[in-house]
Amino acid sequence: MWSDDSRSVPDWIEEAYELVVAHAEESDEPLTRERAHEVLIAHGDFPEETADAEYAIEQLLNYGWFYEVEGELRITDPEQ
Repeated sequence: MWSDDSRSVPDWIEEAYELVVAHAEESDEPLTRERAHEVLIAHGDFPEETADAEYAIEQLLNYGWFYEVEGELRITDPEQ
């Protein structure tokens, strides 16, 4: 039987996903890695370390929660 357990990420990375998605839904500007990074660093509940934001974005890309096309991040639904 197929399982989607490989798409599970730590809670803090899932929270990063939710923060970036919320920003993307409210904004008309393209979502790039740089913009996602800025959103995470600017949010008070996210760790202030630059490396944490970079790691979270990489993990979300690696696990398929985001994908990148011509420099823009696209959002996927992890429940699918």
